[in-house]
Amino acid sequence: MTLQTMSFIFGALLLAVGILGGGFEVKEIKVSNVTTGARIFAGLVGVVFVVLGFWQPGTLTSPIPVVAAATMSEREHDKNRWGGDYTGFDIGSDHVEVCENTCKDDTKCLAWTYVKPGIQGPQARCWLKNVIPAISNDVCCVSGTKTRSH
Repeated sequence: MTLQTMSFIFGALLLAVGILGGGFEVKEIKVSNVTTGARIFAGLVGVVFVVLGFWQPGTLTSPIPVVAAATMSEREHDKNRWGGDYTGFDIGSDHVEVCENTCKDDTKCLAWTYVKPGIQGPQARCWLKNVIPAISNDVCCVSGTKTRSH
């Protein structure tokens, strides 16, 4: 007899106590009359055990999906990827990796372009893209793409 079957039978017995209030026998088990409070408690606990009797392992819990870290392409120096921008922001320092890592950590981002300081303003600028635009030669920029994202 499985644990689920035993749980269901126990729950059904408790439900019977809750509904009938006791005063019955099932094979070797004699259930005497119980108070109203005990009937309510038995009924509630009985429902829980009946539900557990129907429970299938794995239905209440699902495995947490493992998300593989995105990998990035080689940096494309002196290359620009025009278009597909969904956001852009200034970078206070001259660090390409800030732009690249922001794209890597954003599930929407498929490509990025880092614009060097002094081109679109005094600070460097990062453009994140939700498509992978065509690449063009341009000394203003460093670009890259995600190569795998799960």
